[in-house]
Amino acid sequence: MAMTSDVGRRDLLSVRRSLRRLALVSCCEIYPCSREYRRHAHLFMPLQVRLGQDVESLESVTWRPGLEANGFFLILGASGSGKTETLKAVGRHILEHGIPVLVLDFHGDVRVPGLSSVLMSSGTDSWVGVNPLEIDSHRAHEVGLRDQYEAVVDIISRTIRLGGQQRSVLLEAVAEAYRCAGMREEAPATWHQPPPTLDWVLSILQHWAEAPERTSQRASIRSCISAVQGAFGHPVFSRPHHLVMDDILTMGMRVDLSKAPVGIRTLVADTLLRKVFRAVALQGETTGEASDLDRFRLFIVIDEVKILSTQKGDVDDPRLILNLLATEARKFGIGLILASQMSSHFGAEVRGNAATWLVLKPMDMEQARRNGREIGVMPELLMELRGHGEGFLRWQGDKVRKIQVHRLSPVTASDAREE
Repeated sequence: MAMTSDVGRRDLLSVRRSLRRLALVSCCEIYPCSREYRRHAHLFMPLQVRLGQDVESLESVTWRPGLEANGFFLILGASGSGKTETLKAVGRHILEHGIPVLVLDFHGDVRVPGLSSVLMSSGTDSWVGVNPLEIDSHRAHEVGLRDQYEAVVDIISRTIRLGGQQRSVLLEAVAEAYRCAGMREEAPATWHQPPPTLDWVLSILQHWAEAPERTSQRASIRSCISAVQGAFGHPVFSRPHHLVMDDILTMGMRVDLSKAPVGIRTLVADTLLRKVFRAVALQGETTGEASDLDRFRLFIVIDEVKILSTQKGDVDDPRLILNLLATEARKFGIGLILASQMSSHFGAEVRGNAATWLVLKPMDMEQARRNGREIGVMPELLMELRGHGEGFLRWQGDKVRKIQVHRLSPVTASDAREE
């Protein structure tokens, strides 16, 4: 994190960057989120995200993730505090530097200008899906087939809240689905086969419910079917068209999950994050060179993190995708920008690895106490914040400052490419 002290030099550098960007857009008729723009991203380095201004000195405040241990930014605050506007502004500024952004939008209001959107729901406007049972055949030597599908069953169990016997039946049915797909634990070469789908698993369970040899398990099987059939039958898990990882890693994307039930949102988001992490990890670790373009391949933006982290289970569970990203994402060039109402919505790994915090106005004194402890600010000071982007910023190696986050400028015609 760096704060500009030399106003003249700051303005000159800002003008130069703006002119380079304007020249590129005007002459070549290309825009952020395009592949051509990405090819010229070196012109916009280093990555400098304009946040707003210091309330006391009125100097500009800029987030420089390349100067910190990682690009992890946590934002805390109640509804109306300015979280969403901050996420939109930060996402837009990152895109303008030519680095792609993936937004997982649980409530439908994190619309980053210029970023293309896809809807994940059962409606006719939604045409893409995901397959939670897709496995990583490239890591056969590290993570076995059983470990991978057990992780999927754990996610489903937390999302749908399965009991012990229901989970055991489901795990057996998932294993059978992989066998039916020709994928065997002892033969990693078979992992390249097309994976089964949740529909397959549901069909296996329904067959078992009538099978004479499964009479002793019939009650557990039927109970499991009752619990999972609503989710497993959702169209988003059976569509032939899936999101293209290359598009996300090159141009970024906003995934609108606001029209899906909470359990479906969680399972889809978890699946997408694991697929993205796998795709980035396959590119190998970043080089560690000076350029921010070498260091950052993708930023992931998520509002209302509690939807992912506070399902049944422990927020500190290392198997949770957010905790995995907090410990592993940095070395593969992934930055995280996460927002929620309270710090307790984040596991210890996420909190401990976050280099930058912005704490906005809380809902009540209890939230103020919890959030204030993270950055060393008295809860009374948090309660006095006006909202709408006013908050306390703490970054690695520097003191806490009170800032006012700038809202995005009105969307221009060239930005209105969202849907």
